[in-house]
Amino acid sequence: MRSLLAITAAVAAAGFSTVAPERAEAAVVTIASPGGSTEIGARLRWGASGFEAALRDGGTNVVNLNPPGTPAWVVGADYMFEVSYVAATGTLSLGIDFNRDLGFGLGETLSLSSFAPPGMTSYAGFGFDFLQISGNESGSTGRSSVKNLTINGTAIGGDLTPGGALLDTFYDDTSAGATSWTIGGLLNFATVGTRDERPSWNFAFRSPGSTSAVPVPGTLALGGLALLVLGALRRRA
Repeated sequence: MRSLLAITAAVAAAGFSTVAPERAEAAVVTIASPGGSTEIGARLRWGASGFEAALRDGGTNVVNLNPPGTPAWVVGADYMFEVSYVAATGTLSLGIDFNRDLGFGLGETLSLSSFAPPGMTSYAGFGFDFLQISGNESGSTGRSSVKNLTINGTAIGGDLTPGGALLDTFYDDTSAGATSWTIGGLLNFATVGTRDERPSWNFAFRSPGSTSAVPVPGTLALGGLALLVLGALRRRA
């Protein structure tokens, strides 16, 4: 009896001490198109008139960011930007360092938590499995690039350069399924763009999924072993 109790205690202790975190750190990787539909995201563009950036819902602008001056961009200059989505609150945010002072100040940020999937009141509690970054220069003389791209703390090597066409790149955070996202980098327009939103960059989140915690396989195995030991104790009692 004592030996079985000791084993049970050891198993229980091991279960609490070796439980892996639900979300382990891992690199963000590029993938083929995962399918599904674009949900929410942000657009940065050389507009030549009107807005220069916006938060979007299913491809439709919801709120625009209009800094003083049209266009606001300087050819050849690097502009720090950040796009983020917080799954717990369903909040989508955008920041662009228009005045290039290495920060996001007045008139350089947008944030909304009023987005909602069909039949729901908000995205709170939802994460997005995939990120899509699209650089659009199709039919444009404009040239642009995204440099020093970082996604969820992972530095993505190489610049994103559409080269006069449409560039679609998809990403998956392999450390978890549904997740929050933080994307940062530098946006650069090498030449003057056109009035039809080109060049433009879209950062879109796809395929929402529940963020409910899922038991780690190792935890399930330890729990099963503990139940077996307890069963043996009852039979011997």
